[in-house]
Amino acid sequence: MTTTAPPYSEIETAAPALDRRLDRASLGAVMLGHMAVDMQTSSLAVLLPPLLAAFRLSYASAAGIISANNLIIAVAQPLFGLAGDFRRARWLVPAGLILAGLAMAAVLYLPAYGLVLAAVILSGLGSAAFHPEALSIVRGVSGDRTATGSSFFFFAGNLGFAFGPLAAALLLERWGRGGAAWMLLPVLVGIVALWSRRGPLRTAGEPAARPAGRPGQLQRPSRRTVLAVGYLLLFIAVRLTVTGGLQTFIPLYFSQPGGLDKAAVARLLTTLSIAGTLGTLFSGPLAERLGRRRVIAVSMALALGALAVFIRSAGLVQVAALAVAGATLSVPWTLSVIMVQDALPEHVGLASGLTLGTAYGAMGLGVAGLGQLADWVGLGPTLSLITLLPAAVLLMGLFVPERRPGPRPASA
Repeated sequence: MTTTAPPYSEIETAAPALDRRLDRASLGAVMLGHMAVDMQTSSLAVLLPPLLAAFRLSYASAAGIISANNLIIAVAQPLFGLAGDFRRARWLVPAGLILAGLAMAAVLYLPAYGLVLAAVILSGLGSAAFHPEALSIVRGVSGDRTATGSSFFFFAGNLGFAFGPLAAALLLERWGRGGAAWMLLPVLVGIVALWSRRGPLRTAGEPAARPAGRPGQLQRPSRRTVLAVGYLLLFIAVRLTVTGGLQTFIPLYFSQPGGLDKAAVARLLTTLSIAGTLGTLFSGPLAERLGRRRVIAVSMALALGALAVFIRSAGLVQVAALAVAGATLSVPWTLSVIMVQDALPEHVGLASGLTLGTAYGAMGLGVAGLGQLADWVGLGPTLSLITLLPAAVLLMGLFVPERRPGPRPASA
């Protein structure tokens, strides 16, 4: 007699839990590790100007450094996540953190462009190894408050992305190339925190919530689901091209002779990231009240206006405009993840991997294409094009699913 495995939601509900309370200390340790990893990734943009000068790179070659880092994360992260569905490897969390930090700290010390690319690829592999297992741990230590734990985890990553460029710029400004080594300090803090909670982190989330004897089995999605997910991933790609373009070409454009100093450029990048963190926090509640399409349309309209002001202003007005743009541009991100998860309710982990992989891949490929364009037409026209791309996001947002579908019948 054959038996049919129950739906994933029933499996997870029925799975026994070791402790349903939120383990604040363990969650805090993973948050510190997440912040340190994402500081390494975001600091790479600040390293571009000295690398550009040291190796006399074209703009396409400089953008290729960012692309290499993002593309390897895009490809490797879903693979690490899929492997984690079959066999957990908690050691990847501290190992990924160490690899991401050491490889990025070595970038300015390397004598050849090819070695720089190898270092940023290794750093990307470290980041890709860290995130899937870290997310699994977060679910395990959050007890009944998985949404709260996940929110804190992503918030820590956003802070890392925000403060990474500022920390790197200040260190380079004060100590030159030797300042890059000090970026290992947050890595050390993260490792110490993870080591202090090694016992709870090792057992977090056990026993696994999956059907016995059928680990990692995937159900074949319908053609309609594949098309819907494909459209949503394209939507994510276009939106992330805007953000990736701003993060890459703001330092290149404003570091030209007669432009801003390193600290001022870093403040622009930090403003963009911090504002994006706030936009991510508020996007979900706004969408629940006003609807996804309306929130996306209004946010992208505001982003278009703010970027138009940013590119034509200076001083505090420029910083304020970039803050508005950063907050509004980040609004679709959380909604995009939710929509892909809604489309694949039986495979939420796969949905998360697809969205995160698409995010990094879009930034890598999009930035590479923009780098080629900058070599042809110059930095100014390329940055102007980036400020107009939210119009495409607005148009695509008019056709995303408006609300989350109801629960599937038990017979499904």
